[in-house]
Amino acid sequence: MVATEAAKEILWMRNILHEFGFSQHGASPLHIDNQSAISVSKNPEHFGRMKHLDLRFFWLRDVVEEGTIAPLHIPGTEQPADTLTKALALPQIRLARQRMGLVLD
Repeated sequence: MVATEAAKEILWMRNILHEFGFSQHGASPLHIDNQSAISVSKNPEHFGRMKHLDLRFFWLRDVVEEGTIAPLHIPGTEQPADTLTKALALPQIRLARQRMGLVLD
């Protein structure tokens, strides 16, 4: 479900950039640290086992098939978003800042 919400934000950003005259070519990367979420977004056969999810979340598969979003695996230890949700050691915070583009090193 989190990947779906992130994908919505990516589509919104692509649309606003298009409105400003900056066309987007190719798929936008969506970094996910959950292998199951990536396989569900790419493989429709997994949906039969996920009946507990609301149908509105299944559009992620269509967006991936269109080539608008490309789900990519990122190990949980390298997830830059963790700095926004967890207490981390200083080296991990520095690495996450760099990955988010907040500092130039």
